[in-house]
Amino acid sequence: MSYTQNYDVLESTASYTTIWRETNWKKVNRYVNKLRHRIFRAESEGNSRKVRDLQRLLIRSKAALKLAIRRVTQTNKGKRTPGVDGFTAMNDAKRGKLFVKLNNRDIKKHKPKPVKRIYIPKKNGKKRSLGIPTIIDRVYQELLRLALEPQWEARFEPTSYGFRPARRTHDALERIFFNTKSGKWSQVFEGDFVRQEVSLSSF
Repeated sequence: MSYTQNYDVLESTASYTTIWRETNWKKVNRYVNKLRHRIFRAESEGNSRKVRDLQRLLIRSKAALKLAIRRVTQTNKGKRTPGVDGFTAMNDAKRGKLFVKLNNRDIKKHKPKPVKRIYIPKKNGKKRSLGIPTIIDRVYQELLRLALEPQWEARFEPTSYGFRPARRTHDALERIFFNTKSGKWSQVFEGDFVRQEVSLSSF
């Protein structure tokens, strides 16, 4: 497989394995990161219409789809764990075939499958419930993360640390320690996120 000048266009005659192995990942990452930076900048400028247009462009791009599949099936820890459909993509042929399959679908018409429920033993003898989505559902989740994360990064306060890229629990602890020790803070409150539904029809 090769990319034309617009590398987001595929040669349909390529085999599934070739489609995957000959991907220029530097170009893919550069394209997706450029769009994400533009989303961040548009949100910072308060241009909500441009934000939405860029998010649609990213979600519908072949580059973002390939990157999402790569992270779900090659990078993430749960890559070997299937959902209720039993499907995994542990070789390049399956990844290429998954890419072609999802590229021909309309994300707005996607209907997520139920999560696979498993229970993980805890040290205290109890069990923690864990829901495992299918690989396809995880790919779409990753696509939405790529599009939504830069928008919300532009909105979050500098003192927000939960579930943000390049931020850890230790960063929050260091800030709490510094501000309480210096007398800047006298109280610390613990909070949690409120669940927000995202409709695929918006994109």
